[in-house]
Amino acid sequence: MHNTKGIKEKGIKEYVQSLMASERLGDQVVHHMVIPDHPPILSKPGKPWPEQIKTIIKSAGIHGLYQHQADAVDLIRSGRHLVVATPTASGKTLIYNLPVLENMLKNPESKALYIFPLKALAQDQMSTFKEMAETHGLMKEPTIEIYDGDTTAWHRKRIREAPPNILLTNPEMIHLSLLAHHRKWADFFCGLDMVVVDEVHTYRGIMGSHMAQVLRRLRRICSFYRADPTFVFCSATVSNPSQLAQQLTGLTVDTITKSGAPMGAKHLVFMNPVQGPAQTAILLLKAALHRGLRTIVYTQS
Repeated sequence: MHNTKGIKEKGIKEYVQSLMASERLGDQVVHHMVIPDHPPILSKPGKPWPEQIKTIIKSAGIHGLYQHQADAVDLIRSGRHLVVATPTASGKTLIYNLPVLENMLKNPESKALYIFPLKALAQDQMSTFKEMAETHGLMKEPTIEIYDGDTTAWHRKRIREAPPNILLTNPEMIHLSLLAHHRKWADFFCGLDMVVVDEVHTYRGIMGSHMAQVLRRLRRICSFYRADPTFVFCSATVSNPSQLAQQLTGLTVDTITKSGAPMGAKHLVFMNPVQGPAQTAILLLKAALHRGLRTIVYTQS
C-alpha cells in the first residue's frame, strides 16, 4: 500500500521550499510557519448508546467518537444549549444527528428543525440522514423533508398537514411560513425537541440582526405550544462563538471549540505580492497544479 499521506506531505514541503527559493517570488515571502499534525483524540459519551445507534455508528465505519463529539453529545442529551465551533470536516453533523435519531427511537413523534443558509447544504444533510437512518432499516418511517423556495405549493401543504420528524429549511421560510402561520404547524411545534442552526458564523451584520429576531420569535412560538427544544449551533472556527449564539437567541449557551479530530501538518505562508494579489495567486496556483497538488483558491465573488 502506498503511503499517500507521506507523498502528499513531501509534495507540499517541496512546493513551499521551491517557492521560498524562487528568484521571482522568494523575496515576497515574509513569513513561513508549520503547524504540526496531531492524531485523533477518541472518547465515549457518558451514557451508552441504544443498540440501534451503535449499529449506525459501526456501519458508518466509525470506531469511536472524537473527544469533542462525545463531549457535545453529553451536553445535548442533557438538554443544554450548545455551540460547536471546530474546523471543517471535524464531524459536526454526527454531533446532532445521533441525538436526533435517539430522540426518534424513544418517541416516533419527536421533531427536529434544521436551519441552513444554503439550499445545497440542506440537500447534503438530507442525503446523509437518510443514509444513516433508512439504509440499515433501523426505523420504520423516519421522515425528513426540505421546505424552501423550491418546494411546490402542493408539497408544502402536504408537509404542513403531515409534518416530518426532521424539517430542513432556511431563515426566510421560518419567517414567512412557520412563524407567520404557526397554527398550521401546531403538530410540528408540539413535538419539537431540537433546533439545529448550521453555519451560524454567517449570521452577522444585518443578516445577524434579522436572524436574532427570527430565533426569538421561534422561541416564543415554541413556548406557546409548550415545547422547549435544545438549540445546537454549528460554526466554523470564530473568535466568539458563545457570544454570537447568545446574542442570536438570548439563551445561555455552552461552547466546544477544541477538536479531537486528527489534523495533518499545515504550512502557513505569508506573502507581500509585488505584482498584486491576483497575479501572484495565479502563479502560485500554476505551480501547485504543475505538481499535482489538490488546490482551492478563495476569492471575492
